[in-house]
Amino acid sequence: MAQASDIVAFLDGYLDTVGVSDRYSSNGLQVEGAEQVERVGFCVDACLETFDLLQDCQLLVVHHGLFWPSISSLTGPARRSFGYLIERNIGLYCSHLPLDLHAEVGNNAQLIEKLGWRRGDLFEPVGWFADGPQTTAVALQAKVSQLLGVEARLLAFGPSQVSRMAVSSGGASLGMVYQALEAGAQLFLTGEASHPIYHAAKEAGLNVLLGGHYATETWGVKALMPVLEDRFGVSTRFVDVPTGF
Repeated sequence: MAQASDIVAFLDGYLDTVGVSDRYSSNGLQVEGAEQVERVGFCVDACLETFDLLQDCQLLVVHHGLFWPSISSLTGPARRSFGYLIERNIGLYCSHLPLDLHAEVGNNAQLIEKLGWRRGDLFEPVGWFADGPQTTAVALQAKVSQLLGVEARLLAFGPSQVSRMAVSSGGASLGMVYQALEAGAQLFLTGEASHPIYHAAKEAGLNVLLGGHYATETWGVKALMPVLEDRFGVSTRFVDVPTGF
């Protein structure tokens, strides 16, 4: 049996929760639950569906938490979500951008490792550049699709041969396209892209590979599981609830 406060303190330090700037999400312990922890549940999204599946756990660790800039009151759906956890004394720990950025268990570092590529310099704000054996954009599309279990979409706007890519899980911004090009990447691997990225990448001559927001962000929470098992002796469980995005 582990102490929730010890797990939270460890995660705060290990993930540099305070040090990583995140204007989108409140990171760290979002809901205080039971102090005695035997089971820790992991998932991508904090929502009633995942809460139901993990209700036997005393602490949940998620990538997308409940506090966002749009949440200013505990009414409606927000009240139901927070109320579900509070009524059952379940704690909620969120790691959004810190878990994208982490050099070992982060979503992007894990993606690169699973693809067999070598992590390079930081791809701002929370991704990484990666170098690997020369391959084709189409072959990389097939490999990513197999790894993620989705049909990755390739915007084949760049060179057919690829040996350097920029990796940033989840959502992409327009500025990432230009940053990837400036660093010599032939391909940008991300989850989902906003509408303006299509023509920007096409005119710039950059391949963009879209693996899905959800599918590219299961890796960080799953990589954290053995870390907590080894350090605290807790049992862990991941629930997969894809969104299709």
